[in-house]
Amino acid sequence: MKKYLCFFILIFVEGCFLKAHAQKTYPQNYFRDPLNIAIQLASNFGELRTDHFHMGLDIRTQSRENLPVFAAADGYVSRIKIEKYGYGQAIYITHPNGYTTLYAHLNSFYDALEKYVEDKQYKDESWEQDFTLPKDLFHVTKGQFIANSGNTGGSQGPHLHFEIRDTKTGNNLNPLLFGLPVPDTKPPLLFGLYWFDRRYSVYNVQPQQISITHKNNIYKTSSGVVKVGSPVITLGFRAEDVSNNSPFKFGVYHAALSMDDSLLFECKLNDFLYDDSRYVNACMDYGEWVSHHVGIQYLSILPGNHLNIFTPLESDGTILLNDTSTHKIHIELSDVNNNVSAVDFKLKYDAALNKNYSIDSSAFVCSPGEENNIQTEDAIIHFDENAFYDALALPVTETAATSLKQVSPTIHIGSHLIPVHDAYDISVKMSKDVSDSIKNKIVMELQSGSSNYVEKGDWKNNYMHASFYDLGNARLLIDTIAPVIMTVGWKEGSLFNATKKLIIKCTDDLSRIENFRAELDGNWLMFAKKNDYFIYTFDEHCANGDHTLTVTAKDVAGNSTTQTFNFTKE
Repeated sequence: MKKYLCFFILIFVEGCFLKAHAQKTYPQNYFRDPLNIAIQLASNFGELRTDHFHMGLDIRTQSRENLPVFAAADGYVSRIKIEKYGYGQAIYITHPNGYTTLYAHLNSFYDALEKYVEDKQYKDESWEQDFTLPKDLFHVTKGQFIANSGNTGGSQGPHLHFEIRDTKTGNNLNPLLFGLPVPDTKPPLLFGLYWFDRRYSVYNVQPQQISITHKNNIYKTSSGVVKVGSPVITLGFRAEDVSNNSPFKFGVYHAALSMDDSLLFECKLNDFLYDDSRYVNACMDYGEWVSHHVGIQYLSILPGNHLNIFTPLESDGTILLNDTSTHKIHIELSDVNNNVSAVDFKLKYDAALNKNYSIDSSAFVCSPGEENNIQTEDAIIHFDENAFYDALALPVTETAATSLKQVSPTIHIGSHLIPVHDAYDISVKMSKDVSDSIKNKIVMELQSGSSNYVEKGDWKNNYMHASFYDLGNARLLIDTIAPVIMTVGWKEGSLFNATKKLIIKCTDDLSRIENFRAELDGNWLMFAKKNDYFIYTFDEHCANGDHTLTVTAKDVAGNSTTQTFNFTKE
């Protein structure tokens, strides 16, 4: 495979820019506030998150759970989703005007729906659910009570997550475009400006800060003329939006860049598909976000960024400084209510500031829009054409095993500071002879920064194949240790009278709990799940008297632990 011999030169390809959706009009005041308290936001649509944009509004619930949630408009319950992470417990309501609303992190549904869902869970013997419902089963009217708010799923505190989607396309829409009563007369706050040397990949350079000042809502650069050390650059910004009645800060709705009065870049966070939300990693400096949780957003479009939020222009936001003249730069940031913050400055290329970056000549060239295949002595790696957002030099090396349970070399694949859009495939060769029973307990581990992912891959000869979404260090490990089951707040032989919940914690030393099953006196019992905790709320499925609870937890490798507990309920 071709290796790097020199640094990147930016290449423009005609027709590479995407068409944005035509400007839409959204029905105003059709949807009501889904709570009976004034809307205070904790997060808005398009806010930067790890590996995704925030796809709706997080509405504060006064730090409480079980606030009543109401249907935002007439419609019918069209889908129920219940999951350990993500939305937790969620209701989808389809409306006759072509939109669907979603209400997530709920504790419970209204009585008739709760009973329907519970019956299905017990029939399926599965707490986790994702199913659609016919339109004539659960009609709701605007303002009807539909659920109690909560903190389920990936929620980090009590709140209601609320979305509006286009029913036909599935696109998530910015709910603030629908006239919801969120008071906002404040413009976004600009915290920083940056430039990037685009003679190189964005993954080979560091953002260079441009000093700014702020006084009386006017932003200026500290120097009269900003000088940069490259004739080919892009710009970035760090900013957050604010509203009148919330202490939280939010994502910026609109950003635009002009040079010499010519528009070079513009984006608006109106709508996009949930499945495209991972493109957030192409819209900001990924390394800064992962390392420091600092969101530096690009005022440019990377070649592999196919998100539909950009205004179609002849430029992708790249600034060419082919002369020694000064050029006028105008950057504008605004929210849905058109509260605007702007900064104007002059820009000039200064060759004396030129800095060359070194590129690993042994690294593999990977390009966006192309399949990239890499083979080493003990690994085969395949990236599809959508894997990378920008061209890059990807180092891939091997080191010897470091423990007895490791049965392959460690395959070092680039850096966890480089994002991958689509899952990539990796096959790693087993370097030790083991019995078939031990081979069946081998898993592939990927260590990416501080995160560990473990998969039970497929075998082909002596290669295990698995897929991951992050770069890092992959290796094959023998996993023969079963999960640990612990009671929380109770013990063997406990007496339950006033207690409402029964909590069990299950953990694994290497991977995760792949399967959890509980039986009460021989019958399946439903436990809700959140992180490592499994929670049963006492109901009609556990009558007063003595009981035997049998719990089984299984990890990714198939190791299983079963424990039996006796307790009495009064």
